[in-house]
Amino acid sequence: SSAMTVIILSMLLAAGVLANQQRLETHLHTSDISDESGSIVWTDQQFVKPEELLKSEIFDDSSSDCKYPFKEVGDSCYFFSDIQLSFEHAQAYCDNLTHGNTHEITMAMLGYSQEEDQALLDTVTAKEMYFWTGGKMEDGIHWTWLDGRDINIQAPFWYWNEPNEANNQCIVAHVSDESDQRKRSYLYDNNCDDSLNFICQKGDINCPIGFRRIGNHCYLSLYYLLNLSWQDARDYCQSLSVHEGYHADLAVLGLPDQDDYHLMFNLVGVFPYISIWIGAFAETDCNYKWVDGRSLENSSIYWFFNNPGCGSQNRVYLGHDAGGNNRTYLADTSGNDAGPFTCQMFKNDM
Repeated sequence: SSAMTVIILSMLLAAGVLANQQRLETHLHTSDISDESGSIVWTDQQFVKPEELLKSEIFDDSSSDCKYPFKEVGDSCYFFSDIQLSFEHAQAYCDNLTHGNTHEITMAMLGYSQEEDQALLDTVTAKEMYFWTGGKMEDGIHWTWLDGRDINIQAPFWYWNEPNEANNQCIVAHVSDESDQRKRSYLYDNNCDDSLNFICQKGDINCPIGFRRIGNHCYLSLYYLLNLSWQDARDYCQSLSVHEGYHADLAVLGLPDQDDYHLMFNLVGVFPYISIWIGAFAETDCNYKWVDGRSLENSSIYWFFNNPGCGSQNRVYLGHDAGGNNRTYLADTSGNDAGPFTCQMFKNDM
């Protein structure tokens, strides 16, 4: 029966997620890495936290506030290391902090805004130390940040004659040799094998297993595994285990940090003639709202041209017509119809 099929598929999905989780819990690094005192940073079997450096608070990440050993600089959270590693090992160290953390942790990068760059470099100046940052030369020609952005060689965060050494292919930040009256920090090229301090940065939300990032949010799409009624789909989303301080529900549109057109295309635009349940419904006749409590106005440009239909058609789906219109849109229909759906992870205070 269809009910038995749903149960079996749910069990298979859960088993697959558990297997993926267990695989991720096994470290991918093949060699031990130690700090200068010999304390193991990680082994090929498990992550080991040096007690004097990393406290348990780094993994207590139920809020967006910076917690020890991170500190707030500008609008971001940074960790300034007390140990020295090569660029490669420093990059891996920062990446490893993502393990068990709600947010992705990377080596610190510049170029997002002048204010953020200034705040970070001012902190480097105050510390008067050399710090690896997350930029390097990949092909002998182009300098790139670890997130794939090109590094502007003309940007004023470089020291006046940098980069200037072909063999130095990684980037450090440190204070210049100028007089105290004009003490500032800049970026310099440096030998990647040197052991230096480094800066890690707390970035975007680290999506749970099975979810994928689209823009600033995490989504789980089950196009080919489950076809459920609107309410059953919502119950399924709400039952998912996500990060502490977060919950899952049917996906929505219209949040301030969402690019709705980009999201709609990524959810359904790549599939011809597909429609998925989304988190909107009519609370009373033709009074539509999102599952997070916001109103979905009947005049919204997202509705298909003759929708909403109202009446018994009181649950909303996101559709894609790959025909002559080639449009993504919202429409309403009976919530009893079985179909695919997309779940989204929300912060609990949303």
